[in-house]
Amino acid sequence: MASIKTLRAAKKLGPGYFIREQMEIRGWIQEELADVLGISTKHLSSILQDKQALSIENAKKLSITFNTSPQYWLNLDNDYRLWLEHEKEELTDVVEAKAVIYSRMPVRDMMKKGWLTPTRDTKVLIQDVKDFWGITELNFQFLEESVMPLCKKSEAFNQFNAAYAATWFQMAKKVSTDYEVPVYNRQSLETLYKDISDYTILENGITDFLNDLTSTGVKFFVLPHLEKTYLDGAAFLHEDNPVIVYTARYKRVDNFWFTVAHEIAHVLKHLNDKIPFVLDNFREESTDRKELEANTLASKHLKHPEILEFLQLYFDYLTVSKIGECAETVKVHPAIIIGALAFNKTISFRNINLFNENVLELIPSDFLHDSLFVQNDYASN
Repeated sequence: MASIKTLRAAKKLGPGYFIREQMEIRGWIQEELADVLGISTKHLSSILQDKQALSIENAKKLSITFNTSPQYWLNLDNDYRLWLEHEKEELTDVVEAKAVIYSRMPVRDMMKKGWLTPTRDTKVLIQDVKDFWGITELNFQFLEESVMPLCKKSEAFNQFNAAYAATWFQMAKKVSTDYEVPVYNRQSLETLYKDISDYTILENGITDFLNDLTSTGVKFFVLPHLEKTYLDGAAFLHEDNPVIVYTARYKRVDNFWFTVAHEIAHVLKHLNDKIPFVLDNFREESTDRKELEANTLASKHLKHPEILEFLQLYFDYLTVSKIGECAETVKVHPAIIIGALAFNKTISFRNINLFNENVLELIPSDFLHDSLFVQNDYASN
């Protein structure tokens, strides 16, 4: 056996470990060693558990008892105390890092969605976050100086959930790189926009419309919103192509068509160098000029004025058959009529699910980001 004098202090092991080792060699119990050292068993127990720093006097007693130098025991104790301080510093760093991340990103929701690795390992989380944002240091100054101020301009976001909205937008930008479309043709998009209501009554209207939308050079996909953002849709530019994102927060046919029509209006009227993206929440009342204009255009192209005119005499006693008659006359999907009436506050939103089926079942899987997740995510909504 190697002499105890040649042993080196192991990281994370204080003098208590090595004292117990020597006690075991000799077959001593605590009461016996306490008698040898002339201290109480309570005091010895504290030393064995490394709860208190080792005094010079006790280091001398241990050196005599176990034939070592006092410095050996003091070195063991000092190394252990330094390691403890380092552990405390690392713990502080971990807490600070998590606080920085969690205040800007809905980590649990992102892990649930598979946008971050489900883990309790802080190092893995930090690396994932860096990869997500494309940064080398855990510094969010770029976010607070660029993206978040634009989010805060929206009436739908405050200083707290603006960071979450910016996080969702970052994911949308990352996903947009997965889609390839032709060169953007504004004139083709304008023509398609004028005909949007015609697609609502076709048997495969949503599929046909999305394929034709893609042919105009517009990228479209479904990306679920993050908690506390309450997003319905978004429009932004990726390189030279417009991007429209639908969250399916409300997986209704009328919501799909209104969201797409609203975002197309943003693409045609508002996106530019000063307004690189727009994030929308339709349940929030807005007085913003561009939002009101997009609402007006979406309503126009989905024939809200014609719907309201046709049904104005029947608002007090509106029947399903009358809605069907209106749909045939105006030539729009019945769900569009219900959505128009609710949007214009002529009926309660309690009736909004009439004629509405799960729109996710009508959208081709090519347009669903992680289609399995999207279906599951909204299964209970």
